[in-house]
Amino acid sequence: MRQRVEQYFRELGERIDREVEAFTVEWRQNEALAQIQIGDDFYVFIVFSWSDEGDCYVEFMIGDENAVVQTRHLDKLDAAVSIVKQAYQLARERFACLRRPS
Repeated sequence: MRQRVEQYFRELGERIDREVEAFTVEWRQNEALAQIQIGDDFYVFIVFSWSDEGDCYVEFMIGDENAVVQTRHLDKLDAAVSIVKQAYQLARERFACLRRPS
């Protein structure tokens, strides 16, 4: 599954490349945390986790390192929401485990 998640993040990075200042991914055993910087101290965070049983989850946060949206970042909020929507759409296209009813 890790290879598929790596490919997902590569493809997402290519799609949003013009909109971001930096894109990094930290890996844990069954989890990846993407930090997508779209402004000074303003990020979209994507947590993608999976289990050995084939389940997977994707969660999103927007804001600074504490997931707080400060008033100085309001002009970047539409871009952040757009990235979240693109990321979720791509994830649902690539991972059947996200299309299962919860």
